[in-house]
Amino acid sequence: MESNKQGGAAVQEAPVAQEATAAQAAPAAQAAPAAQAAPVQEAPAARKAKQPEPIQMAKTKRTVIYSIVVFLYWIIVKLIFFMRFEGRENIPKDKNVILMGNHQCLLDPVTLALCARDREIHFMGKKELWNNRLLGWVFTQVHGFPVDRGNMDMGAIRTAMGVLKGGETLGIFPEGTRSRDGYMLPLLSGASMLALRSGCEVIPVYIDGRYKPFRRMTVRVGRAVEMDDLRAGRVTKESCDELTGRIEEEFYALSGGKSRRPKTE
Repeated sequence: MESNKQGGAAVQEAPVAQEATAAQAAPAAQAAPAAQAAPVQEAPAARKAKQPEPIQMAKTKRTVIYSIVVFLYWIIVKLIFFMRFEGRENIPKDKNVILMGNHQCLLDPVTLALCARDREIHFMGKKELWNNRLLGWVFTQVHGFPVDRGNMDMGAIRTAMGVLKGGETLGIFPEGTRSRDGYMLPLLSGASMLALRSGCEVIPVYIDGRYKPFRRMTVRVGRAVEMDDLRAGRVTKESCDELTGRIEEEFYALSGGKSRRPKTE
């Protein structure tokens, strides 16, 4: 009798064991599809381009030669060129930026420096300026660094990126050389690539007028060029070209239409 009772108990316990096994298997079966579905949900996020990390603006550093050059030029500007500045408030006080200006004279870099007197600006310059040892030394002291305009100068690009990643402000003349007739030359896309990769804002600056004694000049500082949508994707030739086009339009607006050469019939 005891054996029958034990057998009955075993029979009664078997369904319980089966139910327990089924109950344990059910969550596992539900978890399996979820585990398989997880990569499908994460895939879109994986395809997003990595966004540039915010850059903290470096503390203002004052170097003697830079300060002297900018101060003396400020006196010349007031006494000789009658230069007026508009829109300097568009340069943010709490972040480093890329200042892009039109280029017509060797004095343009110092003019850009007067747009942001709360900081010292680093500039790209054609390597030929360093052929003269004295001038090369001066340019280096005022935060200039050479670029080979005829080739893809990766050294200059790395230096520029280092300046921006270090929280410093960079000055660029995206035409690549000086304009001789006052109309802006086509912009090079390298400046746009630096802007997209660094995550820094681009502030356009249009220098209106010639550097002639006792003639009024106006320097207009524009607002940051919109590029959030371009940074949402990868940096490509197409995105650089699109940003270059937007910068050209900003120069056109700042100049009142004078930056662009009239189309001939």
